[in-house]
Amino acid sequence: MQSNKPRSSAKQRIIDAAFEPFFMHGYEAASLSHIANIVGIRKATIYTHFANKEAIFLELLQDALELECAFLQTCFATASDLSGPGDAYCHAFKERYDSAVTLRFLIRMAYASPVHLTDTIASIFNVYVDVLVKQMALALQPYDLSPEQLEIYTDAYVGVIDSLSVELLYAEALYERRLKAMLMLYQNAIGQLPKK
Repeated sequence: MQSNKPRSSAKQRIIDAAFEPFFMHGYEAASLSHIANIVGIRKATIYTHFANKEAIFLELLQDALELECAFLQTCFATASDLSGPGDAYCHAFKERYDSAVTLRFLIRMAYASPVHLTDTIASIFNVYVDVLVKQMALALQPYDLSPEQLEIYTDAYVGVIDSLSVELLYAEALYERRLKAMLMLYQNAIGQLPKK
C-alpha cells in the first residue's frame, strides 16, 4: 500500500497496519498499542518513526489521498467510448471500497473526522474532490457545454460520488439501487447534451 514517499520498511509496516484500526475505530479510539501488536513491535518503537498518533494519522491520510486519486485517474483514463462520462469510476467504486482500506479510511475520515483535525482533513479531501472534478471535466470535453453548464454537470457528478460514499459508509444494503437510480438520471441528462 506504499505511496510515493520513500520510507523504511519498518515505518511502512506501521503505516500498513494502522489503516484498519483508524478506519474501524476512528481517530480517538485507534490504539497505538494495538497497531504495535499488529506489527509485532513495542509501542515505544512507533515513536522512533512518528512523533505522535497525529503524525501517523496524517501520513495515512496523505497516502490514502495519493492512492485514491491515482485509482480515480486510472478509472477515467481506461473508460471506454461506450460508457458515459464517469461511469467507469462509479461502477468500480464499491469494489474499490470493499478491497481498499485506503478508500474506506478516506471516506470515513471525510465524513466523520476528529474535531481537532476537521480543517486539515477537509483541505486534504478537497484535493480528492478537485481531482474528481478535473477528471469529469475532461470526460465532458466532447459535449458542447458553457463553463456554467460544465460546472453544474461536474458538481452533479461529485454529488453522485458523495451519495455513493455515504451509502457505503452508513447503509450499504441500498448501494446498488442508489447507483442504478443516480446513473440513470445522470446519463439521461448527459444524453440530452449536444456534442461538439
